[in-house]
Amino acid sequence: MIRRFLALVLTSALLCGGARAENASVTTGLPGDTAGLPGLVRLQVVAESDSPEAQALKLALRDTCLRAAEVCLSDAPDADAAYARLTNHLDDFQSAVESRARALGYAGLIHCETGTFDFPDRIYGRLLVPAGRYRALRVTIGAGRGHNWWCVLYPSLCLLNEADAAGALDIKAALDWLRRRLFGGDAA
Repeated sequence: MIRRFLALVLTSALLCGGARAENASVTTGLPGDTAGLPGLVRLQVVAESDSPEAQALKLALRDTCLRAAEVCLSDAPDADAAYARLTNHLDDFQSAVESRARALGYAGLIHCETGTFDFPDRIYGRLLVPAGRYRALRVTIGAGRGHNWWCVLYPSLCLLNEADAAGALDIKAALDWLRRRLFGGDAA
């Protein structure tokens, strides 16, 4: 609870211009409540097990979900619309991941769902997304007992190569987006 409060205070300071992103080692924390200020939607793909084959399948299905989400969410105006689109197209995601899994030789069950789920802290470059309950698209492969992969699907902070995380995230663009969502109009 204290961590979320501190993350919210830090976010408020950054959004009001009290701190500069380029000088911070970890830029900000974003509230993870379902009310959605600023409104995030996550993706979680849970592997069947920790075997190398199960982990490889998890990553292949992650890539399938990210490609489908790119099309589905390309012009979503906000997190509520993004989440609604994911929910409305859940059958499409289910078909896409099942098709990809079958092409790779996996014959087990795969379950796609939207809902509100717990996520741990996550750092994207210098941007902290604190632990909390977030709306998400979750893909569970088989029994879902393996390590999982997650990211922020909307606004997209999904990075396929963790080694590129520090250089791939545009902190200024992310903060500008947050300012527009919270205060409307142009980001100053």
